[in-house]
Amino acid sequence: MKDIQYSSANVRIRTYEGRLLDRSVFDRLLSVERASDLYSILLETPYGDFIDEKTSKHDFEEVLLLEEKRTFDLAYELAPLKAVVDIFTLKYDYHNLKVLVKSWYTKEDLSDLLLPFGAFDRNLLKELVQTRTHKEAPQVLIDCLEEVFSYIEDYEEVQGIDIIFDNYYWRHFLEVAEASKESDFIELAQRMIDLFNLSTILRSYMMGRKKGFMNAVVAEGGTLPTEQLVSHIQRSLADFGAYLKSTPYGSVSDVVIEGLKTTGTLNHFDMLKDDFTMRYFKEKKMIPFGPSAILGYLYAKETEIKNLRMIFIGKINKVPVEKLRSRVRDSYV
Repeated sequence: MKDIQYSSANVRIRTYEGRLLDRSVFDRLLSVERASDLYSILLETPYGDFIDEKTSKHDFEEVLLLEEKRTFDLAYELAPLKAVVDIFTLKYDYHNLKVLVKSWYTKEDLSDLLLPFGAFDRNLLKELVQTRTHKEAPQVLIDCLEEVFSYIEDYEEVQGIDIIFDNYYWRHFLEVAEASKESDFIELAQRMIDLFNLSTILRSYMMGRKKGFMNAVVAEGGTLPTEQLVSHIQRSLADFGAYLKSTPYGSVSDVVIEGLKTTGTLNHFDMLKDDFTMRYFKEKKMIPFGPSAILGYLYAKETEIKNLRMIFIGKINKVPVEKLRSRVRDSYV
């Protein structure tokens, strides 16, 4: 695909970038006393379209989901290549498939857990769960459900299906990127797989999981060989950290290892990996052609919504301001 095809889309995306919330807005949000007071600030932003006098502090999730849906609808309208948006929405399809399969198995109505967006129509996903085939569904989705239902038949439970869904999600994710033949797109996919693997392996280590489990939950297709990641963490946390220093992720190594030793949690790593990805997009922000502008905007919006969700939950639960401030991810503007 020629880069010129993105030109008009990128011009419009630059306009929408100007509507993203900057650090000064987040400072104002952090300074309010009550969660309900956040709306008076958000009324001045695009989120205000979904806020009225009846909106309570507990309705924040609906507000955020409506804005996220509008963002994806806009991106699909603008992007000359649907896959550029699919790489962000595909995870919601796999979330919805998990919900639909668990609802089918338990006979419970879990429709309130379904999300209103994704790369595929929800009716397609529902039919796929019922029939395990659909003429408009890619083979990877069909293969995924075949393996999921085979697991359910063998073990008569659904606890283990999350790993199957996750493995197929990352496989599908990389297929979408590679099919685009866009180098920036493929590089982004590989980086995101790397960061997922780092997070997954560190969490497995903290839980005392063995090599076999780690090999089952890591995703193939990143730049870091999974066998090396598993091998190094099995030796020791220090060995794993030393290995990371020789990779593009060396900047997060010392902080993560030290954090694990002192707090026993990965909270700081989650923030570091998000900021690491944001720096990647900022570096490519001014590229005038290709999909970088749309990809960057979508990641920025996703991060913005993550920050808002964290602030709402924090204000409702009366988390101290400085603690909340330390959890705010880097912004794109």
